Amino acid sequence: MSIVALDIASTSATFCVLGTQGVQSQGSLTFDHDGFSSFIASSQVSEASLFVMESTGGYHLPLYHFLLNHGRKARIINPLLIKHFHDGQTLRRTKTDALDAVTIARYAQAHMSALQEDRMQLDSESKMLARRRAANAEDLAKAKTILKSDLAVAFPELLAFNVYTKTLLAFLGVYGSARDVLDATDGQLQQALEVQRGRKSEEITVQSIKDLAQTSIGVSYRAAMVRDSAKAVLACKQRDEDLTKALVELENTLHKRQMEILTSIPGIGEVTASHFLSEIPDISQFATYQKLIAFAGTDPGIYESGNTSKQLRISKHGNPVLRKYLYLMADSCVKHNIVFNAYYHKKREAGFPHRKAMVATMNKLVRTLYALLTKDEMYSR
Repeated sequence: MSIVALDIASTSATFCVLGTQGVQSQGSLTFDHDGFSSFIASSQVSEASLFVMESTGGYHLPLYHFLLNHGRKARIINPLLIKHFHDGQTLRRTKTDALDAVTIARYAQAHMSALQEDRMQLDSESKMLARRRAANAEDLAKAKTILKSDLAVAFPELLAFNVYTKTLLAFLGVYGSARDVLDATDGQLQQALEVQRGRKSEEITVQSIKDLAQTSIGVSYRAAMVRDSAKAVLACKQRDEDLTKALVELENTLHKRQMEILTSIPGIGEVTASHFLSEIPDISQFATYQKLIAFAGTDPGIYESGNTSKQLRISKHGNPVLRKYLYLMADSCVKHNIVFNAYYHKKREAGFPHRKAMVATMNKLVRTLYALLTKDEMYSR
């Protein structure tokens, strides 16, 4: 069986066909339907060929799914694994697309058993959806910071309230300063407060807003920016609701049993469970929990030289998205799960600083998750 390795760019791909006798052929293909079709129909590849490629920020997905849809066997490889393999083969820094394709092919040849078993991380729609949600969460946090900064100039007195409710965000999308409020009628202000499906705020009224506006030290020139940033926050919040709903529904469809197992742990809800499963859809791809810890990058780095041996900070190799959500899960478990709370405080009492204690708690959580998912068991104390 030949290996067809592809080094993918945004508009083209370079390939290398590697057989038992070495490199059989090399070339390139255009990144469109005709290019894909001509490539798999050529005599250089066969239906038995194994196609391998690096994960390249999404550029690889069209070709990957095209191959799967046409009955071909395709695998995606972590670029970090390719880099380490290359560094172990040569000290030369020469880099071309053709050489990269050869390196990918030789890596695949050296790790054929793992690739044949499909134990490498594969991209999925749930992963794309989860990462879109995570990116939007970052946008939401930035938008909130900008709104708070704008309000501190235009209408600082309003910051005494929670300005991130849908009611006040909708209001600020129309009235961005104390001057705007004073220029409006009571009816207009009331309508703005009720624009979110007719809901009324229990903590703020038209009169309370007008009272604040009467003595406000805010400056009106920032009103347009407040209106813009309020609309941005509101849009991000709506996107978060939509993406969260879609992600949880998808994971409950794809991994219903795994969702039940994860959410049986006090401190883990459907959202963080969905993010975990979007990154680790199949726990069996890890032979041991240590390999899962290494994949998350929470394993300690080791430095050894002669008689010197040191344990360094966590490696932070592997999957930073998984590491982020493991931290969130562990943090919630410390707050809501007596077992993990006791474990965290035991580490703190042993002299661990907060971060080191949290890493230890994350790794304990990984061991727990791995055991439950592997054994198909629900959590119990």
